[in-house]
Amino acid sequence: MDSSRHSASGLSETEIVEALGREFFLALDARDPRRLRNTLAANATFRAHPHSAPIRPADEIVAYFGTVVSSYPNAHWDVTDVIAAPDRGSVQFVIREYSAQQGRERISEQVAIIRVSGGKIVSVVGYYDSSEFQRVFWEAD
Repeated sequence: MDSSRHSASGLSETEIVEALGREFFLALDARDPRRLRNTLAANATFRAHPHSAPIRPADEIVAYFGTVVSSYPNAHWDVTDVIAAPDRGSVQFVIREYSAQQGRERISEQVAIIRVSGGKIVSVVGYYDSSEFQRVFWEAD
């Protein structure tokens, strides 16, 4: 595919992938399930880790992330970088949550690989150090 092809929105396929990757995490940060759902194809899949059982379809993914964001009521998701191709992208992001008990911000840097088709995300796979995340966000308190 030619990444310079433009959609009706005027964005190239690569720009659409980057915009969808950013929007997915902006919707998480905004705690907006409709906005999150709008980034996903109906048959989308999500895996928290490579080789883990997928969560599908899109409505189940949105429900899963509803639980995630409610578990971290003060957390923020900030995209720090996106590397995009016409049908896939790598989204680097940081989860930040202030801990009054620790008197500092807890931070976890993570990566998600997305695949896109028809202007929607069809697959998300998370890559992060789950031991480090558990230590920082759960055991530190």
